[in-house]
Amino acid sequence: MPSASTSSVSSNPSARRIRNIRSVHRGDHVEARSGGHVYYRGEVRDTAPGLATLWLRDEETGAHTAVSTEDFTIWRTEA
Repeated sequence: MPSASTSSVSSNPSARRIRNIRSVHRGDHVEARSGGHVYYRGEVRDTAPGLATLWLRDEETGAHTAVSTEDFTIWRTEA
């Protein structure tokens, strides 16, 4: 599992789970969750549906991070 800091899922109860990565677009705000924790939160910079991957600009660190939808559930949030 990544070394990113985690926060409780209950921190954003209005988030909606994304089940199809093709519905995610550049500029969307999302959270990447696993095991009841938020590992990444930020703005989508790019997507690769064929690779089940999206790239985020992490809200906390500002770093660009690749997130696999095979390892995390993706949740759409408000900006």
